[in-house]
Amino acid sequence: MTEQDQNKIKLNSTNLVNLLIGNRNDYSLEHRFFNSVCFFSALAAIFATVTNVALGLNIILTTITFFAGLILLIFYYISRIRRKYKPLLPFFIVLALGGLSNVWFFNSASEGPVVFIYLIAMVFFVIITEGKTRTFVIIAFIIDILLLLYLENIYPQWVTHYENETVRFYDIAITFIFSFILIYFVVAVLVRSYRDERTIATRQNNEITFQKKQITDSIIYASTIQEALLPDNNFIKKTIPDSFVFYKPKDIVSGDFYWVKKVNNYTIIVVADCTGHGVPGAFMSVLGISLINEIANRKEIKKANQVLEVLRHEIKRQLSHSTSEYSLNIGMDIAICVIEPDKKIMQYAGANNPLYLYRDDKVIEYKATRNPIGITPIEIPFQNHEIELQPGDTFYLFSDGYIDQFGGDSGKKFRSRRFRHMLLGLYKKPMTEQYKMLDYNLKQWLGKKYDQVDDILVLGFRVE
Repeated sequence: MTEQDQNKIKLNSTNLVNLLIGNRNDYSLEHRFFNSVCFFSALAAIFATVTNVALGLNIILTTITFFAGLILLIFYYISRIRRKYKPLLPFFIVLALGGLSNVWFFNSASEGPVVFIYLIAMVFFVIITEGKTRTFVIIAFIIDILLLLYLENIYPQWVTHYENETVRFYDIAITFIFSFILIYFVVAVLVRSYRDERTIATRQNNEITFQKKQITDSIIYASTIQEALLPDNNFIKKTIPDSFVFYKPKDIVSGDFYWVKKVNNYTIIVVADCTGHGVPGAFMSVLGISLINEIANRKEIKKANQVLEVLRHEIKRQLSHSTSEYSLNIGMDIAICVIEPDKKIMQYAGANNPLYLYRDDKVIEYKATRNPIGITPIEIPFQNHEIELQPGDTFYLFSDGYIDQFGGDSGKKFRSRRFRHMLLGLYKKPMTEQYKMLDYNLKQWLGKKYDQVDDILVLGFRVE
């Protein structure tokens, strides 16, 4: 037989199975199994009716078997054609137990083949039920059989026996043979359905894995672009010699960004936290870096708060915001420092991002304007702070990632108070050591129980 013929036979058998019990697109695995149980059980009941007539068994038994076949066909019609099976399950179980209980007394009770049919029925019901219903079914079947054995022992006159051993032999043999055929077909359908589900699941998993790899590769490539837009460490060290940048994106790309540039006699330092993290935050950070580059080169802008005002205007224009769309919450929190070395002055302006100054073992917090760069119901002008610099002044700009990180013994946030106290113990140390301590303390805070929840960025620098 050629491979083409084998595929044709396989396709025809698949079509036949789908015709009888429904295809996987329209029916769940449990539903298809219930359809197969109803269909093959109906065939078994019809065959049993014919066998009972041929063997001349009790007319009541034959009648019960005949009507059982009709009821099973009705169940099959409702489940397969009308596509309803879960509401049928309780009725199906009750009728099955009732029918088998009657057959018990009209088919020689424990001496007949009905015990074997009970076991098959229980296995089928265990497969098509779940959870508490499955437990109930097992208990109901066990109680029913024990009760029937008890009644058979107490009232033996209720039991209708075979006319002779020959009839008994043929009935049991035929029942066993057909029961095995029934089990074979039902289990074959179940196994085939399971294999189909597994094949499809494997194919879908491979597709998802491939798509994930493509997406991950694209994001990794995007991270290289984002890194190229950020100032490199050598440039930062050249511009601000005594400094560090502690930068830990939550995902491959980040919504936090930093920007350092020397414009004329000014040194401009920016730390920003864009809405979201990962890809959405990265898109926003790219826009922010681009706009800050453009704004910084404008000669008419002399103040730090002017940069934020212009940046807010440009962000709104670029994103085509209207005043009614502030609920979209698209924008960034940002802090900007402008150092004027000749005057020994530094300007600071912040949109929700403060500035910490450590001097003489004390921390001075310059509070940010409580307004983001973006759309808000009320726009507050950004305040400009002028700080007279002293040798050894140490400054920290940061996003909220470190402060909002969950961890420790109780799983709480790190909080601003703990963050300020930590920096108080670090600020006199060399910047490289500060970086290492920030990293170490973060790892200790996370431990093995907690994951990073947001992008983390801390930029520290010291003036001479």
